[in-house]
Formats: sequence, structure tokens, C-alpha cells
Amino acid sequence: MWMLLLVIRSLLNKKHHLVVRLIGGSLDELAGVSTISTGSQMGKPVIRGLSGSLVRVLRDGIAMDYQQFGVRHGPTIDPFTSERIEIVRGAASVQYGSDALGGAINMISNSIPDAIGSKSFMDGQVIGEFASNNDELVGGLNLEGASDRFGFTATLIRRAAGNMRAPDVATFQESDDTLAPKFSGELDHTDYEQLNGSLGLGYQTGAGKITAEYSRWQNSHNLLLPNGKGLGQNLEDNTVKIAGNFQLGNSFILKPNLTYSGNIRQSNAGRGKAEPRSELPEKGHAFIDIFRQSYTGKTELEHPELGVLSGTIGLEYRYQDQDSRGEEPLVPSAEIHNLSAFIFEKTDIKDLTVSFGARLDTRTQEAQPNTDLILPNYSVAETEEVLKQSYTEFSGSVGTSYQFTESFAIAANVGRGFRAPSLFNLHADGVHGGVAAYQVGNPHLDPERSFNTDLSLRWRSSNVNAKVSVYRNTISNYIFLINTGDFSGPNGGGPPILETVQGDARLLGGDASFTAQPLSWLQFSGTFETVNGENTDASISNVDQLPLLPPTKLGARLKFLQEQLGSFRNTFLGVSMEHAYSKDAAGRYEPFWQFGNAPKFSDFGVASTDAYTLLNATLGGEIAWGNRPVILQLSAQNLLNEGYRDFLDTYKGYAMSPGRSITFRLKVPFTVL
Repeated sequence: MWMLLLVIRSLLNKKHHLVVRLIGGSLDELAGVSTISTGSQMGKPVIRGLSGSLVRVLRDGIAMDYQQFGVRHGPTIDPFTSERIEIVRGAASVQYGSDALGGAINMISNSIPDAIGSKSFMDGQVIGEFASNNDELVGGLNLEGASDRFGFTATLIRRAAGNMRAPDVATFQESDDTLAPKFSGELDHTDYEQLNGSLGLGYQTGAGKITAEYSRWQNSHNLLLPNGKGLGQNLEDNTVKIAGNFQLGNSFILKPNLTYSGNIRQSNAGRGKAEPRSELPEKGHAFIDIFRQSYTGKTELEHPELGVLSGTIGLEYRYQDQDSRGEEPLVPSAEIHNLSAFIFEKTDIKDLTVSFGARLDTRTQEAQPNTDLILPNYSVAETEEVLKQSYTEFSGSVGTSYQFTESFAIAANVGRGFRAPSLFNLHADGVHGGVAAYQVGNPHLDPERSFNTDLSLRWRSSNVNAKVSVYRNTISNYIFLINTGDFSGPNGGGPPILETVQGDARLLGGDASFTAQPLSWLQFSGTFETVNGENTDASISNVDQLPLLPPTKLGARLKFLQEQLGSFRNTFLGVSMEHAYSKDAAGRYEPFWQFGNAPKFSDFGVASTDAYTLLNATLGGEIAWGNRPVILQLSAQNLLNEGYRDFLDTYKGYAMSPGRSITFRLKVPFTVL
């Protein structure tokens, strides 16, 4: 099958740079996938150079809204409440519409069991974790059980950490070196607290399964600003989902889904942590306070082979209501309606597989006038025009794969995607404390449209898996921020002004990965990725490279395996090397460029980064407890405490990336009945 679908299981055993980096930390080892990080608080996925609103993050196939307009706004989901992560690129990704232009990451919730034909049961597991770098403590509990047709699953997890520690190097104040960081050692205002959980109920009827799930994610943290002060944030996400999976006969499957989510983002620059909304007065409780509610109804029909095609057709309606409050509104209140229809089909003709997907979206959005925002700069007639947008867009993708031999296959695809400008792109007008900038939208933006092609060679045998891919992605009306070089406030005493612009862009890149196990006790693997993004719009001068592109990276991993070692089973020792090449910033288009290049900050900071190499190690295994395995894992990230700046670390302009962290993880399963 041509569609690329990568699945990650056993999240506890996957690498987490610092575990709360969430999705980003879980995907770092995959070729072509990177992470935009902000210390230990946030990880935001990057797929083949695209991120933010160009990568759709889903929960069980339903788009999540975590106000992803910000570079430092990460997905509001905990890996412990999910049993696996899927990365979808290709024909299937068009099922997810706008914002899936660069691909989709689907978090699959913990499955709900049943006990039909067996006795009732209740199992559970406890996880614990400690990370030395920021004294991070994690404790989690998962329960699942079933009685006849009824089943449930429940999770609760608490995460808390102190300040992050970077390598203790001389600062520019101490060394008079303008390339030295402003802060090193323990970084103030980088602590956080989280309390997350989920509850799922399921009932198996004669026709199929009905499930209901509630999940909550709540995070209170600080961010370190370049002036040394903190920005406190309170983030909350509550989601309720009712879904069905019904067998209609003749292998037709109907999958209806109703989902509600409420997402809150509150920020208080210089005031410490923002408090939860319920504990605050009606007005004036946060500089930025945005509450977005999303209601999604989606129905999919999976059909068996009809003629030569099998696949899925579906309809989706999504309504969003944004309530923008706070002392300094960054974006207006607004409503968004999106109606779409999609299809994904495939056919197998001997060794050839052809798959294609198509989607039609009709989207309308209307913002409310707000005298504190950009709208007073327009006349009454112009205001009415810029407040309302409507889009009707088609996206589609087709690809093929051919299995030359049992081991070797070649795959290629062509796809067209789109993204409607977000409310932030169109109407932002205010200080965005999280990036220490004054950001200005453009209400006359056109939708982004992409044309993507890629080619892959794949080899799979009993002891070797390898893949090499090259791709070309052209995007018209590519939307990004540009640093004007001016500063806001009286006499230019405020933060720098970033304006939203758009132009044409082209990304060329490639990635490769392999895993080999020549001996039962030895496994080695490697990854390589590179991407080059260019501005191809002659109307936008003085900039060639696109912003927020990951550097060229090379990874190598060696793993020693032992099925039995004394009382331990499935033990392993892994050693890995990660090398990132030097990377030049895209001039004034690069986020956080102002800290290293604008005259106001010329005494410290960098936007470009040097090459670096990190060494990591992991030791793990299982020990029997009754008939259940207790999993133990000890890992070291940045083992040599290398001082470096990750190009996609948003602290890079004024602080080093995280230093050495020794992490101990424990997973203990148990049976209740």
C-alpha cells in the first residue's frame, strides 16, 4: 500500500528528551520528524520542514485545537492516555482537510476492552519516573476492565518539574563574548505542573460497539523571557467524545463520532503562573485569555471491495467558537463553520497498489469587531469585508507502490493540499508575550496551496528494514511572520513588531532510515534527514531561506539485547549518537531572530546555530512479579553534558539547550480481579 503510515507503540519505552515534551519527544527518532521545543514544557512536531498549522494533530481521527498559531504552543495531550501514535502522509492524510497540508499525527486513545465469552476482569499499571535535569517527577495510574459487554479504561497522571538546567558556561556578561548565552546553569521560570487523565466507557451491542470518553489536560508553567522575567501560563483542554463502530453487514462498517473540546490559553507576562479560569474574576485576570470551543460531527463508512476498490467515504461538520478575553486581546472573538466530504480508496493489481484520496471543504469564518485590535485602521465598509472570509477548496492525493520482489518496493505519490488562514494569521494585533514580540495579522491573506511529490525505495527482509525518500513540495501563498526591524510602544520601547506576510515557497528534501539485526543479540540503526526551503516569490526581497526548518541531522544507534540475564528478561543496552549540522537562520523571517540580530539585543544572543553531537544511552529490562513483567529503564540524555543550541529550541537566542539528564522509569502492572 502506497500510503505512508508509521505507528509507534509502547510509549514508555520510546525516547523522550524530557518526557513532558509529549508528542515531539515521542517522535524524535523518526527520519523526517523533528521537534520545536521550549525547554521541558513543550514539544511541537515538525514533519519534513512543516510545522504549526501545517501539521494536523488528531485524537482518534478528530482534529485537536490547541491554538497552534504560536511557535511555543504544543499539543495538549498526554502520551499516557494513548496506546499508540500514527503518522499519516499521503492519500489518507486528505481525510483531515485544512491544516493537514504537511501531514497528520493521530493519537489513538487507550482501547476499551470487553469480556464477551470470558470472565470479568480488572487490570492496571502504575508508572513512575524521575529526571535529574529538572527534578521532574511523574506518577501515573491506568485501570482497565470489563464485565460481559461492558468495559472501561481510566488513566490519571501527574507531572511536576522544577527549573531546567543548561550546561554551566560563561555568559556574555561574564565573558564579554556576544555569542555566549545570556543565561546558563539553572534557568529560572522554566518549571511546570500538570494533572492529566481520561475515562472511557464502552458497550458491545449486537451490531457493534458504542464508546464514550472524557479526557482532561491541564498545565501550569512558566516561560523564561529574554529579559530574565517569567511568563506564566495556564493551559486547559477538556474533550468529550461519543463514537460508534457498527457492522452493517457484507463487511460494511459505519463509524459515527461526536466530539466536543474546550481549550483555554491564559498568559500573564511578568506575573508568575496564570491561575485557572474558575478561580479568577470575570474580567482582567490575564493579559491574554482565549477560550475556544469546538464541536465536530463526523461519519465514516468503510466498505469492502466493490469492483476493484475498497476504502472509506465520509462527511464532517465542525463548528468553532472563539471567545477572546483578557486585558490585552491578541485575536478577536469569532465563529468558524467547516463542512467537508472526503473519500479514500485503494486497489491491488497483483504487485501494484494504487491509492487515492480526495476532499472538498467549504469554510466560513466571521470575527467580531474589537476596538483594541487592528480593525480601527479600516473604514466601516472595509471592516465588514475583512471580518468575514469564506473558502471552498479541493485537496487530493494519488500514489502507487510496486513490489518488485518480496523484499524490495518502490513508491511514489502526487498530492495537492490547502490551508485556510487562521484567525491569528488574519487578525492578530498585540503583544504575544510567549515570543516577546508584537504580532500583526493581515486580513487579506489567501489560502495556502501545496503541490507535493515524493519517491521512496523500501527494503524489508528478515533482519534488515531500510527506506530512502526524496520529496519536493511547492506552496503558493506560504504564510509566515517577518520581523520589521521596528519596535512597538512609546518611543519604540516595546517588543519588536512581527508582521504576517505570504509568498511562494519550495521545499526540497530527503530522509533515510535503516534497522539491521545481524545477530540475535545485536541491533543497529541509523537515520538521516535534510530539507532546504526557499522563498521563490520575487516580490519578497532579501530572504532566500524559509524559517523554522530543522538542520540536517544524522543519527546512529547500537543496541545489545539479552533475552535472559539473571532475574531479568528482555534486557537491552542502547547507545545512540545524534549529530546536527550547523544551520543559518532565515534572516528576519526566523522566529526569535530579534534576540540575536536586532540592534536592541545586539549585546547577546544568536539565531543561527553551530554543529553539535550528543551521546545518549539507555539500559532497560523486565523482572517477573508473579506472572506479570515489571519494566525498569535507566537512560541518560546528553550524557557528556554538551553545551549546544538546538536550532528548533525557542530558547536558543538567550540560553543553551538542556544539559545532562539521568532518567529512571518504572512500570508496574497488577491485577485487581
